[in-house]
Amino acid sequence: MSYKIELESLRKKHLENIPFLTLKRGAVLQTAESVYQLDEELDVPVILEDLIEDVKQDVGPDVLKMENILKAMCFMIGLDPDFIYRRRYEEIIRVLKPKTDAYVIHLINSYGYQPDYALIFSLALVELEKSARNLFILANCLENVSIDLNKNDQDEKAALYFDESIKLYHESSKADNQFSLPLYKLGFYYKRVGQFVRAKDYWERFIASDKDDLRIQEVREELEALEMLVDYEIGSSFVLNGDSDRGLDKLLPLVPYYPTWWNLLFVIGLAFRQNGDFQIASDYFKNVLKLKPDQTESINELALCYMSMDKYQEAKDVLDAAVALSNNSEVLANRAVANFYLERYKSALWDINQSLMLNPDDEIAKNIKKEIEKAIEE
Repeated sequence: MSYKIELESLRKKHLENIPFLTLKRGAVLQTAESVYQLDEELDVPVILEDLIEDVKQDVGPDVLKMENILKAMCFMIGLDPDFIYRRRYEEIIRVLKPKTDAYVIHLINSYGYQPDYALIFSLALVELEKSARNLFILANCLENVSIDLNKNDQDEKAALYFDESIKLYHESSKADNQFSLPLYKLGFYYKRVGQFVRAKDYWERFIASDKDDLRIQEVREELEALEMLVDYEIGSSFVLNGDSDRGLDKLLPLVPYYPTWWNLLFVIGLAFRQNGDFQIASDYFKNVLKLKPDQTESINELALCYMSMDKYQEAKDVLDAAVALSNNSEVLANRAVANFYLERYKSALWDINQSLMLNPDDEIAKNIKKEIEKAIEE
């Protein structure tokens, strides 16, 4: 499933409910703003619900309100931008609704209670003018569809629309670097997914370009709360790149503020293990497991600490628990090492064979197997 396929399915569903009526040559289309006379016969669409309502109200001999014709033309542009009469519809809309963008945005807002309709109108808006603001509106409509799908437990579809909305928030911000609203949205998105440095960057750019005092104050408060999370991301990056000391400088001051945040404790444990401080590292991994007993990576890291301190039985006991939780090739390989040092060679060979079944290309596991086989031969 992809966003493109899902959108085509949505468009097809709505196209099935668009009847057409034929207006004769010379027909006069009129709004409060302007008049347009057809120079040839034209098939015009109408949204089915509007047609039914117009018939019920008996609005006149043509049984159709002009506003509903224009609305349906916009809807049709959103449904099928390559439709044969698209250019004619656009010409009529621009004449009868000179403030075209404002008109389509009004339609989008009037269908806020039906997110899929609002989305179709927002697609039309971007077809009519691909500006930073209009791209932002389309992104927001996509996000609203995603929210609605989540409420109806359609999480997979919701994710497709949400991912597309993020792409369009980015496109909107690139289209005009002085347009601040996508920066506001992207800051919240990157905070939500744990990319705190990027969230900070977008919000700082938002503050520099926005003019709304209330929004600016809201984001300033978010930035204050974000500062320690930024330190966590930077510190974690140091640790994962092997710079443990710089990582610990960023991470350790956060522990009093986030004593139950297992991710923080895990990365600190990883840093101490990298530095060879195995006892301290093991304490951090134990604390992680108190908070999250099924955290397999922490179990594995704790076992590595034990083996580094020659505590092979403790390592095996810990890895037994990890194997019970997850059939993981790395965990099995590490248990094979623990069994090897405990001189339980048959158990070690079983473990390493299971590991290689899961990951046949693991060169480290292959070398471990060779050492076990040598020990068995001796």
